[in-house]
Amino acid sequence: MKSSSSNAATQIEDELLNCCARVSASQAVRQRLDELLRQPIQWQRVLDRSWWHRIRPLTYYHLREQPTSVVPTAFLEVLARQAHELEQRNVQLMKMQRHVASLFEQASIPMLVFKGPTLATDAYGDLSLRECGDLDMLIRPDDFPRLKEVLKSEGFSCLWDEIDSDRKRQLFACEFRRDGVELDIHWDLAPAWHNYRVDFDQLWASGNPFDSGSSYSRKLRGEDLLEVLCMHGTRHWWERLRWICDIAELVNSGHIADWKHLERQSTESRCHRSVLLGLWLAGNLLDAKLPREIRSELESLPVVQRLGDQVGVWLEKAEHAADVRKLPDRFMFRMRLCERWRDRLPQIAHYLVTLPSRSVNWNP
Repeated sequence: MKSSSSNAATQIEDELLNCCARVSASQAVRQRLDELLRQPIQWQRVLDRSWWHRIRPLTYYHLREQPTSVVPTAFLEVLARQAHELEQRNVQLMKMQRHVASLFEQASIPMLVFKGPTLATDAYGDLSLRECGDLDMLIRPDDFPRLKEVLKSEGFSCLWDEIDSDRKRQLFACEFRRDGVELDIHWDLAPAWHNYRVDFDQLWASGNPFDSGSSYSRKLRGEDLLEVLCMHGTRHWWERLRWICDIAELVNSGHIADWKHLERQSTESRCHRSVLLGLWLAGNLLDAKLPREIRSELESLPVVQRLGDQVGVWLEKAEHAADVRKLPDRFMFRMRLCERWRDRLPQIAHYLVTLPSRSVNWNP
């Protein structure tokens, strides 16, 4: 996350978090972390930004063994408490995931699990190391009405029922809540104007069993999961380190076995450049163990490097990124993600429809 525009007051804290945003740190990263810890650090900023980037468990994991003369005890106590609470929440999320899987089983509704605690165990190798928010599941669009009734009969509240206008509802997902846990039920992964193509039946056919006793709940295979994670990260401008860490840990875990399949499938799904961007960020920011041929491909694509540099600028701004992510930047970012002109047309139409009535300076 190095840039000439970096704020010197936050560079140390940002680099420290970058060193922590991984499960295994190389000797070079550990050495750099030691060097950073010998410098004056604003520990409240580290705490705030570790929350923003959703990497508090990893931050605690790497700092807990440091001497108290280097890392303040009060800071570690706060971070330890938060990490413990997040671990307990992940346990609760996994229990709820299994319960919901049983409901799908009883209703004979196929479902694919992605992100959440399953990603923590599969990619990070430890349920406690990934900060999870909700449970994400992908279903066939036609199954949603029946699934909605099943969940409501089990005491889940549907957030759509609390929204009085169809225009305010997500077009590709619906949220349900019970016992402090939120389910994010998807039948697509982004608004249609993003041009991503999701084939549920294809993803289902290549998926892996979620649980030994479940025939209707599956996990995405590694290549498909990476594709979906890159769609998600790109849709949200990659503004949090956790999303990049997910890519890096999935790659490092060895779950991506067929890189040719990933290339073919991401091209068919119209997210190939989003996948390349995710891999570029994971490799350049978090030292993901990318195959040599993938690194060579990334180095030969200036457009991916430009996209990565733009994400780096937004990452530096953390919670203030939305204030500097102006319409021209967002528009050009989306345009560069498209490899074909025909894929740009729906996005251009979207921006024209949503363009503010006030004059916009396209060349600031």
